[in-house]
Amino acid sequence: MARSRSTRRRRRGRFSFLLKLLCFALVLSAMVAALTLFFKADVILVEGNARYTNEQIIEASGLQIGDNLYLMNKYAHAQEIFRKLPYVERAAINRKLPDTLLIEVHECAAAAAVSGQGGTWLMSVRGKLLEQSDKLPENCVKVSGCLLVDPVESGEATVAEEEAYKLEVLKELLLEAEKKNMLSNVDAVDLGDDSCLQFSYAGRFTVKLPWNADIAYKLESLATVVDYLELNETGVINLITDGKASFIPE
Repeated sequence: MARSRSTRRRRRGRFSFLLKLLCFALVLSAMVAALTLFFKADVILVEGNARYTNEQIIEASGLQIGDNLYLMNKYAHAQEIFRKLPYVERAAINRKLPDTLLIEVHECAAAAAVSGQGGTWLMSVRGKLLEQSDKLPENCVKVSGCLLVDPVESGEATVAEEEAYKLEVLKELLLEAEKKNMLSNVDAVDLGDDSCLQFSYAGRFTVKLPWNADIAYKLESLATVVDYLELNETGVINLITDGKASFIPE
């Protein structure tokens, strides 16, 4: 008798579990159906673009009117924009209820021209390869002493493993110079000397930095030295020694 009651309790327990599982599945199905029916994109907006049109960015994203706001993978669509449009450095897609998708892009400019297979490649300050071109845009830094390996449009700049540190220092120099509004004065960068980094500045100076330099600090020192000198002075600004800058006139 006791065994029979125990068996019935186990059966009721199993039935209760199955009922709860069925209810959960029904609720989940109802939620998915609601998302599919009611949260569709009727408007796609684009912000932050100048080089590319709204239509180009929307086409690159793969988004379409009628896409579900919650079931689509917004990160995958943003990555498609980054991959297909070289001059887009960052892209994000946000939902604006009840029916809008907002694409926000941050475009970049050519900051450096670096030699690679097949010719010269334009590169952003963060190392994204923009296009192959032998014509340098305005304020684009000519880089020598470094060769790109397997360059591809919209890809990341890479060099031989033994020269990877040079590329990282170059990107840091470009980024910090841009932050300090000094990039337009950097004319050319020479990465070919293993003892130091060299670049021409303001059409008047050759600047020397150690490879392990604190780039932000050294650029501040450079600006201080240039402000101290007369407008007609030219020469070498040596920033290799820590805490000391020296000017060698021509």
